[in-house]
Amino acid sequence: MSGNIKFTLVLAFAALLSTSSAFAYNDSSARSDCLGKVVHWGSVYSNPHDVRSDETGYRSYNVSGLVNDRDGREYRFDCRVEDREVVNWNVNSGSSDRDDKKKSRNKALAIGAGIAGAAALIAILASSKSKDGEHDEKRAEYNSGKGTPFEDMRFLKTECRRVLTAHLNNDHGDVQSLELEHPSLNGRTLSGDGSVAFSDGGDRHLAFSCAFDRAGNIYDGSYSYRRVGSR
Repeated sequence: MSGNIKFTLVLAFAALLSTSSAFAYNDSSARSDCLGKVVHWGSVYSNPHDVRSDETGYRSYNVSGLVNDRDGREYRFDCRVEDREVVNWNVNSGSSDRDDKKKSRNKALAIGAGIAGAAALIAILASSKSKDGEHDEKRAEYNSGKGTPFEDMRFLKTECRRVLTAHLNNDHGDVQSLELEHPSLNGRTLSGDGSVAFSDGGDRHLAFSCAFDRAGNIYDGSYSYRRVGSR
């Protein structure tokens, strides 16, 4: 009897291993997750093509390719996947746009222009020092381990707004105002909707997210423009 039980357990364990391997994360999974961000339902982009993926580490990939907007214009997209999660993605002007005017217009229409990697983030933050002494003091306290920033929604909103403003300034022109509406904190990620107005005219609705480390420093995030009334 005990021999039969052991044999049954071995078979069950083998089946579990087989099932786990069947659902192993691979380049196809990374492409699917990336396209889920770029050409999701309601997106202005469709027809993904020339899609490629490059493995960068365990269950981590860089995915890139081309998509078309509703007018048939071509745009290039990129995603960074780390440990099965799309941590950054963006859509930029495609290779078929030759003149500077088209590139400028396409950049202004870009969706999901994410807060990029650490090097780019450091460069952005260097030119975006806070002018709020009290906020800077709180940042220093949280970095030294005194208290937790995740009980201070005002601090998180201010920090997220500061970084998003710096990126919008860099990506699309000087920001006149940025409002973060009804932000929600899930773990260490602050996300929600907002609106931005640019100094040279024009305003857009957007969705945003800011990912914080345990000391309250932003290490990644994203924003994407929305059509009015879309969710």
